[in-house]
Amino acid sequence: MEPDVYDKLINWLVTTFRALPGVNTPEFREIVCYSYTSEEASLAVQVGPEGGTFDELATKTGIEPDSLKRILECMGEKGTIYKEPGSVNPIYRPLGVELPGLIETASCGKAGNPFEKKLLALWGKFKPIYVNEAIAELGKHFMAWCAVSVLPPNATPEENISEQIKKFDYIAVFPCACRNIEKHTVNGNPCDCILDSCMFFGEIARWAVENGHARRVTTDEVSDILKACEIKGQVHSGMPGIAFCNCCSHACINLLAQKMGKQHSFIQNHFFAVVDQVSCTSCGICIERCPVGAMQLEASAIVDDDKCIGCGACATGCGVSGIRMVRRTEEECARLSNELAKGFGKVMARTRLDPLVYRAVKNSK
Repeated sequence: MEPDVYDKLINWLVTTFRALPGVNTPEFREIVCYSYTSEEASLAVQVGPEGGTFDELATKTGIEPDSLKRILECMGEKGTIYKEPGSVNPIYRPLGVELPGLIETASCGKAGNPFEKKLLALWGKFKPIYVNEAIAELGKHFMAWCAVSVLPPNATPEENISEQIKKFDYIAVFPCACRNIEKHTVNGNPCDCILDSCMFFGEIARWAVENGHARRVTTDEVSDILKACEIKGQVHSGMPGIAFCNCCSHACINLLAQKMGKQHSFIQNHFFAVVDQVSCTSCGICIERCPVGAMQLEASAIVDDDKCIGCGACATGCGVSGIRMVRRTEEECARLSNELAKGFGKVMARTRLDPLVYRAVKNSK
C-alpha cells in the first residue's frame, strides 16, 4: 500500500536532529497530524529538506501562487516551516523536530490560544517517549556551561558563556518548550524557573523574531537572564551562535532520562565543585539544586566527582559560599573536549542537523 502523506512526512522527521525511528509512535503521529493539514504535509514532503524559493516551490508542487502563499503563511505562523529572514526572494524549508524545529515552536508566539494549548498537551504525552526512544539512546552529547557568577579566575574566555554571547549582535529569546510542555500536561506547572530563557543567535534568531516565535534582546538583557537563571539553579547549556538553553531538572528533556533510569545527555565540562568542609552548614540546599545527583549529605556536603557536570548550580545556591568551582587540568580539559566532539559526532552520524545550524557553525568560526 502506498504510504499516505503523513507517513512520508513522519519518515523524514524521524531522521532529523535528535529524532530516531523509535519515536514513530501513535503519539508522534498525533502531533504531526495536528500540526499540519494534509495540504501542508504534502507541501513539506514535496519541498524536502533542501527547500526552495517561492517560484521554485510553485513549480515543484504545481500549487497556484495565491494558494501557495496562504499555505506558507499558515505554516509560518504555526512554526512548521523556515523562511529565510531579510531576503527579497527567501528560501522556504520545512523544519525538523529540533534545533530549530517543532518542539521549540510549539510554545512560541501563540501564547495561550486553543491551538497551542492542545499542541502542548500532545507534546506532553509524547515527551517521555521522545526522551526514551531518542535522546537517551544518543548517549552523552552536550556539555553544560559553568555558571558565570562562580567561574574561577583561571577560566578562559572560551569557557565563559557570557563572553561567548557578546560575539553576536542579534539574539532572540523564547519560552522554554520543556517547561511549557510540562505545564500543559497533567503534571501542571513544574517549577518557578525562568520561562523566557532559551535563545537563538544570528540568522536563526532573525527567522524566529520575524515569524513571531521569539523576541529580540540585547546582550545586557541576556546577562540579566543568565543571572536570574543562576539564582534559580538552572543549567546553562547549548551552543552559543546557534541555540542556548537554561535547563532545569524539573522539566528539561536533556535531564529527564535520568529520572527514567537512563543516562542524561551531559558530558562533564572543564570544572568541578569543591566543598569547604569547615564552612559547610549541612543545610542540604546543594543536594536539592544539583541536577544530576552528584551531591550527598553526610557530616557535610560531599561531591561525587564522577557525576559532577560542572554546572555550578550548587555553588550559586550556597548561602555561606562554601562551594567553589575549580578548573580541571589542561589534560582533563582536552580529554573532555574530545569526548564531547565524539559524542556529538555520534549524534550527527545518526541524525541530521538543519542547514541553518551548519551555516551558523561556519559563520561562528
